[in-house]
Amino acid sequence: MNKPCITLIAGGTTTRKGLHEQIEQLLGDYAEIKSYAVDEGLPTQINESIILFSSEAIKTEVNAQTAILCDHFIVGKRTIHHEYIDQLLQIPSHTKVLLVNDNYSETIDFIESLYQHGIDHVQFVPFRREQIFYEGIEIAVSPGETHLCPPFIKQVIDVRVRLFDMTTILKLVEFCNLSTDIFSSISGRYIRNIIELHKKLLIADQQTNQLKDHLQKVVDSVDDGILAINQDQEITVFNHRLEALFHLSVQEVIYQPVKKILQQELVDFILNSKETSSFFNIKGVDVVVYRFQMSTENTIVATFKSVNQAFEIEKTAQRQLKMKGFTAKYDLNDIIGEHPSIIYSKQIAKKLALSEHPIFILGETGTGKELFANAMHLHSMRKNGPFLAVNCSALTESLLESELFGYEEGAFTGAQRGGKKGLFELADNGTLFLDEIGDISMTLQSHLLRVLQESEIRRIGGDKIIPINVRIISATNKNIQEKIQEGTFRSDLFYRLNVLHFSIPPLRERKSDLPLLVHHFIRKSGKWVKMEQGVMDRLLQYEWPGNIRELKSNIDYMLTVCENNLITEKEIPMNSLQHHDHFETISAPLAESVLENSEYLYILDLINKCNETGKAASRDWISYQSHKANRPLSPQQVRKRLDFLESNGLIVKGKGRAGTKITAKGAEMLVNR
Repeated sequence: MNKPCITLIAGGTTTRKGLHEQIEQLLGDYAEIKSYAVDEGLPTQINESIILFSSEAIKTEVNAQTAILCDHFIVGKRTIHHEYIDQLLQIPSHTKVLLVNDNYSETIDFIESLYQHGIDHVQFVPFRREQIFYEGIEIAVSPGETHLCPPFIKQVIDVRVRLFDMTTILKLVEFCNLSTDIFSSISGRYIRNIIELHKKLLIADQQTNQLKDHLQKVVDSVDDGILAINQDQEITVFNHRLEALFHLSVQEVIYQPVKKILQQELVDFILNSKETSSFFNIKGVDVVVYRFQMSTENTIVATFKSVNQAFEIEKTAQRQLKMKGFTAKYDLNDIIGEHPSIIYSKQIAKKLALSEHPIFILGETGTGKELFANAMHLHSMRKNGPFLAVNCSALTESLLESELFGYEEGAFTGAQRGGKKGLFELADNGTLFLDEIGDISMTLQSHLLRVLQESEIRRIGGDKIIPINVRIISATNKNIQEKIQEGTFRSDLFYRLNVLHFSIPPLRERKSDLPLLVHHFIRKSGKWVKMEQGVMDRLLQYEWPGNIRELKSNIDYMLTVCENNLITEKEIPMNSLQHHDHFETISAPLAESVLENSEYLYILDLINKCNETGKAASRDWISYQSHKANRPLSPQQVRKRLDFLESNGLIVKGKGRAGTKITAKGAEMLVNR
């Protein structure tokens, strides 16, 4: 007996192959299966007993170009491939999903069939070839036509070719005049596929329940109360700690509207507040609630900590900061001196320390501004909090901004993963010392003014406002009033910083302390060294423009070069004290300290050598040469030193390519160094 012939006509090759495989699997033992695709080309005439069209659109298209002769024809009804239903069910509810197919009418038909089969938890949007962009859509579903998906789609789910449904298969069985036994066999094959799908879904459901139980055990093991709310404002996570706090069971609250369960004030904070934490009294218990918005998940997570826990966390954080060195190192006892001026300064420092107002320290270079800032922190109410210090003149504007305010991940090239806390955040509940405040840019001045006014910061590249509680101590050796008149320092910022004014006397005004300081530095060195009285006399005669820092540098030098545990006049540094009179006339502008004098002479020498080749020196060139010589100076540091040299008539700075040139006075300085 000849087998009946079933001829399938589909639109594309992929569809033809998928449907041919389905019919072959179910009816291949009882019928001959042929197939054509419109995209592959059709014969001018098709004469078969049973013709099966993949869709009504294909039937219309084929009839328009090919002569069809047949005993029976069927327009098949199509449904989703059963093996991929679970992938659709895993798409989060209320998600907008682009459904991509090569024919718009079939796309609409596919969407209708999905809704009819109960896959209605998402919103399907039909794909149009002429439409390029679909706002708010990140997931696409396609029955084997994934190459048509727009490139901006993040996730594409290929559910393969839609198969014929059971009514179509039964129609084919009827036209083939197959027996009841054969019909039962074919039905069994189809049902087995459905059973396999059901088993697969049951396993997935079991795994989901196991994961759900596991996650519930995890959140129940945490000491904090944990609450999660979905985009419908329903509670999705409620752990044991919250059960005890609210006197409610998980079963009573899960998937219930949060407004029905929690007090209104708490609901308003969790759903609407821009703050990250707030204090509440719940059932007589004082708690701190922290909220976090999971934007990609459309979920809000809130954690509940007892106030005692929050205090303990704060103490732990402060201990960690101390371990990292974020603590004051010097007390008032470390400031050596018995002169009335320094004793009075220490008394005033104690009084200022007890206030919460900003302190502005004015003192020449090397007078010990940072020591006093350390000491005032240790005598303040913030002594158990962190103490951090930054030299504002040592960093470029962009680097100083990132150090002070921190940054979010990806804020700029080279930003570390996860972002970074700035010094204001790290110094929270403590003190931040801003040294050389007179050197910061006008841009940073405006940012700093806002911090002082609002007590809040925003990281670079971030949009979250972070409240801070930091006391500012600032210092400078510059004449701020002159800078205000020049327009290089904001008067409003100065008045904010200068609430409590504190001045440190220079060493030349308390020379009676010099022997104490000398013996202190010698004792700290650990060496048993004696100093001749003649050396001490010379030290007392000198004016010490670099103050205590310069004194210590000279003592360190003499301790290094002395012999037989005795410091004599021959050990006095050549450039400091031995040629004092000549140094006053030629080198006085450079002698703030031995180190600074050395830097200025080094820069002068670089400029001179560059000029000798017929070229003018640029800031970048000087900075590059300093790094090669292992005496690194940033372009900003070079600029400040060039300003100083020019103000003393040792160089002339030109604009642009003119560069910097040494003067006759500068050349004389090099000859007499």
